[in-house]
Amino acid sequence: MRGRFVLAKLGAAMALAVAMSGAHALSGQVVASDLSQPVYLTAPTGDNRLFVLEKGGTVRIIANGQTLATPFLDLSTKVDTAGERGLLGLAFDPGYASNGRFYVNYIDKTTLNTVVERYTVANPSSNVANPASAQNVISIPQEPYANHKAGWLAFRPGDSKNLYIATGDGGDANDPHNNGQNRNSLLGKVLRIDVSGAGTGYTVPVDNPLVNQVDTRPEIWALGLRNPWRNSFDRQTGDFWIGDVGQDVREEINLEKASDPGGHNYGWRLREGSVETPIVGGDASGLTDPLFDYAHLDAPGGLGNSITGGYVYRGPGIDGADGRYFFSDFVSSRVFSFLLGADGKPIDLREDTASLLAGTGLSGPTSFGEDGLGRLYLMGINGKLVLMVPEAEAWASALAGLAVLGVVRRRRLIKSIQQPVSS
Repeated sequence: MRGRFVLAKLGAAMALAVAMSGAHALSGQVVASDLSQPVYLTAPTGDNRLFVLEKGGTVRIIANGQTLATPFLDLSTKVDTAGERGLLGLAFDPGYASNGRFYVNYIDKTTLNTVVERYTVANPSSNVANPASAQNVISIPQEPYANHKAGWLAFRPGDSKNLYIATGDGGDANDPHNNGQNRNSLLGKVLRIDVSGAGTGYTVPVDNPLVNQVDTRPEIWALGLRNPWRNSFDRQTGDFWIGDVGQDVREEINLEKASDPGGHNYGWRLREGSVETPIVGGDASGLTDPLFDYAHLDAPGGLGNSITGGYVYRGPGIDGADGRYFFSDFVSSRVFSFLLGADGKPIDLREDTASLLAGTGLSGPTSFGEDGLGRLYLMGINGKLVLMVPEAEAWASALAGLAVLGVVRRRRLIKSIQQPVSS
């Protein structure tokens, strides 16, 4: 019977495509390999450039596939980088296209405080910001330990006034100063402050959940967090996702719907995920359980030992990806995703490591990031930056790779693929 193609002769091309695409409808495409300890990526809405934070204190721009030689902002002389310290957060003002304002979060080399500063560029299309434009927004005294600094910053979609700031408990093990539960401390929290005014400083939003409560800092939006390493707002719904790094037993993901008034206590140091914390654990009224938590690698079914919180995918069409929450784990270098069911609980948990990271060389996933069009990226401490793309693009890359065969061999391969055989 004639008309069947010689599928065996597709072997090389298919093997390459499968290696790149994995078993699901997504794949990973390396965007950059020359970054120095990248820890975050973002961009103003609609902007084609990528703004990547490097732990050492620089914000680098990737434009047209190239990492620009001159940093957008260089704070390396101001930033302490010991342990988990560094340049840790970047957020563009929702009105950046007209006001040129953006915010950074770093650990100050002199004071070791968490510092949030605002910078302003005269021309939002500029590839270089002016360090002299810095205005202090808030400085938060830190513990002397080098871990648990968090550092994420963002504006909720539709809110151009209020900046959310994630702070870790400041270290060390077992939160020795109980900052997570101390309402007079800004550590171990998510803060919400109004930065819409001119000049330095901030104001407290009158609708913050803990305003006017006794012995409570009014900036607090959420408390009971250990090291909320990478949070996100769903750019479509405004829902708030918090990935909080555990200690010895569990890693956790918390979710607040867009209509949630805030004020949740997520339990640390009393609880680690859904279980009581060893040694210092306990319980208290009003604690909020995580949406999802997972065991460490030394336990049955464990997924990893240090969560890297992620995003709900809302980018250009990838079959089956829209609405899935993607997250990773720094220690295991694995990537996972799930959907929310009708009851609001996670369903269809799957591992996306092979499909997203196969062949990329990325290890130690430090952060996801969204560009100005909503496309999703993942970066590793080893300097790799990967873009999530549909499988079809992996096929295109695989076929383009046939160019290495040379013109004559490529023509022979194509001719042999097209040749019908009898059976």
